[in-house]
Amino acid sequence: MTALIRSSFRSSIPHGAEQAHAGLWLMRGLPEFSESPESKARHIDSLCQQRPSEFYKLAWRRWLDTIGDTDRFSSLHVQLAQRLFIGQSSASVLETGICVSHSYGMPMVPGSTVKGCAQAYARAVGLSPEYRAVLFGEDEESAEGSKRLPGAACLIWHDAWWNPDSGTKPFVREIVTTHHMEYYAGKTDEATDFDSPVPNAQIAAQGSFCFAIEGPYAWTKLGIDLLEKALRETGIGAKRAAGYGVMKKDEEATRRLQDRQRQQAEEKMTPLERARSRIGILTGKMLAQTFGRDLNKTRAEYAPLADDELRLIALECHGAIIEKWVDADKNENKGKAYRFLKSPPA
Repeated sequence: MTALIRSSFRSSIPHGAEQAHAGLWLMRGLPEFSESPESKARHIDSLCQQRPSEFYKLAWRRWLDTIGDTDRFSSLHVQLAQRLFIGQSSASVLETGICVSHSYGMPMVPGSTVKGCAQAYARAVGLSPEYRAVLFGEDEESAEGSKRLPGAACLIWHDAWWNPDSGTKPFVREIVTTHHMEYYAGKTDEATDFDSPVPNAQIAAQGSFCFAIEGPYAWTKLGIDLLEKALRETGIGAKRAAGYGVMKKDEEATRRLQDRQRQQAEEKMTPLERARSRIGILTGKMLAQTFGRDLNKTRAEYAPLADDELRLIALECHGAIIEKWVDADKNENKGKAYRFLKSPPA
C-alpha cells in the first residue's frame, strides 16, 4: 500500500502499524486519477487486502468491556449471510464508498441507521405507538397532537462495530453492472436491450458485527430483540432485495461475550457469590462430575469456602436433581456426588 503518513512522523510510528485508514485510502490513496474501470478496481483490491490493526483490536476489546455492563447495555453479535453495502454515497474519489469508523477505518454501521432499521421493523409488525415513542422517539403516528408521550426515546442506539475476530478481512470487492449508462446520464430518451452493460467495482463489508443499545434493561432487551428480527428478516443497508445486509445471530461470538460478561461480573463478587453463580448454571452431568470425580479440584477452585457452604449452594440450586441420585452406583459420579452433598454438616 502507499504510505499515507507524513515523513516527519514516520520515525515515531511502531513497525507494522502502517496500515492505511480505509477512508483516507479511498480519498487520498489513488496514485493518479483515471476513468478506467480497471484502475478503480485495482485501487479497491488494494483496500481489500487490509486487515484490522492491533490498535483497532485494542479498541474493540475496550468496547466489549464497556458493553459488558448488562445493567446498562443489551448487545447482539451477528454474522452476515452475504455481504453489506453501507455508506455507498460517502464522499470518495472513486464515486463509491463505504461507511467506516472515523478513528479506526474499519467498517461500521451508524447508530442512526441501526435505530432506523429497528424502527421500520417495529412499525411493520404493528408495535404500538406508545412503545415506539419510548424506543425511538415520536413519529407521525405516535405523537398525540403537540403533546409528547412520557419517556420518549429513552435509549441510545450505538454504532455497530465490526468484529476483528470474524476470521475474515473486513472489505471485499463487489460488482454492480450498470446496463444503461447513456439513459441514466440523460443522453438518450430510451433504455434498450442493445445497451452494453458496464461492470462497476464497489466496496462491501463482510464478516460479523456487534450491536449495542444503552438504557433501562427492559427497554434495551425489547430493542435488541426487535433489531435481531429486523436484521434476520429484512437486513440493513443497500441492495437488501438481493439479500445483502441480512444477518443472523453469531452463536460463537455471543458465547464469548457472555463468558466475558460473566468474568467481569465475577470480579466484583465475594467468593460465596462467585460459587453460587458458577454452580447455579451447571447441568446435571457437569454437577455430578464437579462433586464426584473432580471434588478435590472443586474444593481448590472455590477456596476458601468450606464443604458445608458448597453443599448448601448445590442443594439450593439443584436439590431436585440431586435427590434423584439416591440409588446411583457409588462408584459413578452421581453416586460419589450424592454421598458428598448429602453428608451431614460437619
